[in-house]
Amino acid sequence: MKILKAKTSHPKKQILPISELTYIKYYEDNKVYLQDLSEPFDMIEPIEINKHIISPNIRYGAGGKIYKEKKYTVVRGNQRVTLAKKLGYTHIESIIINDEHVNCGTDDCCKEC
Repeated sequence: MKILKAKTSHPKKQILPISELTYIKYYEDNKVYLQDLSEPFDMIEPIEINKHIISPNIRYGAGGKIYKEKKYTVVRGNQRVTLAKKLGYTHIESIIINDEHVNCGTDDCCKEC
């Protein structure tokens, strides 16, 4: 397990596997990188993530295809994820920004929303 750590400390920092993140693949597909870096790569701020609730029911998308639900979506730091993957990192430090109200719209909601 190779972890890309952020220099900034934050009380909500978590380590997540890059394989579970949904991020913009444009930077991989078009070979665009932040800069031509080799290790060590210093990440100042952790990436920001939205956490999604996966439905227990099968959902269908366009054309009747089964919709693949995502667990985490990168809000800020898509290029950092791409570069970390390029440099061989398997995990990255992140902050889940919508963690307070993950049950909004359900019966378990905090009723503050």
